Amino acid sequence: MIAVLKQGTTPEQTDHLIKWLKNMNLDVHVSHGQEVTVLGLVGDTSRVDIDLLKSLEIVETVKRV
Repeated sequence: MIAVLKQGTTPEQTDHLIKWLKNMNLDVHVSHGQEVTVLGLVGDTSRVDIDLLKSLEIVETVKRV
């Protein structure tokens, strides 16, 4: 699963989201670009409520891969 964060997301917001995802026993791979940050989620992502993740203020889009 890939989550693209919105431009302007603060490091604190990103860290909070990463901690939440790691609490669901997921590995999180972070890629910082010039415009956006992309989180690659590895593990059993079937437990992640994709609609909840998409609804977060800092999340631009979420894709299952």
